[in-house]
Amino acid sequence: MTAGIILILVILVLGGVIAHVSDRLGTKVGKARLRLFNLRPRDTAALVTIVTGSILSALTLAILFATSKPLRKGVFRIDEIQTRLNEARKELTKAELETTIIQNELQKAKADLELALTKLNQVNQSLETTLVQKAETETQLKITQEELKQVQSAKALTQEELKQVQSEKARTEAELNLTQKQLKNIIQQKETLRQEIEQLQIESQLLRE
Repeated sequence: MTAGIILILVILVLGGVIAHVSDRLGTKVGKARLRLFNLRPRDTAALVTIVTGSILSALTLAILFATSKPLRKGVFRIDEIQTRLNEARKELTKAELETTIIQNELQKAKADLELALTKLNQVNQSLETTLVQKAETETQLKITQEELKQVQSAKALTQEELKQVQSEKARTEAELNLTQKQLKNIIQQKETLRQEIEQLQIESQLLRE
């Protein structure tokens, strides 16, 4: 930035010096009534002023080119710089367009992220509800398991009682069978005695006759 300001100041100063020198030289040539190329003194003075200004301007440019490498490159490569500048502007326009597209995609991504966060919150709420239900289910399962243990204990006790009842039934059936056998024996003995009594009665009747 400082080099550019110095360059501008040098150009302004040299421009003033060129204008002053050219004017003084043209004035002197006009006063001397010199003629060049069969021109009138006034035209000769104007020509000398123009030539002197051109020579001094050329010297100024030569000095500037010799002392400022960026200026020398800038002047002789202005077409290339302009082309690169146009390409840079195109790239900038393309970059701005891509930036706009990226910003739109970013906004869409933010909207999708917000939607995903909303769904995530809903899932978290559902998960919390599920965890609460799971805890309640586990509690109910523990209660049911305790009740099942009680039922199994009662079942085991009932089975023991059933075994005792079956044993008692078997013993009773055995006693009943024994009693039935004894009853049959008694019935047979009774029948035998009845037959013997009838036989004795017959014999007694015969004896009486």
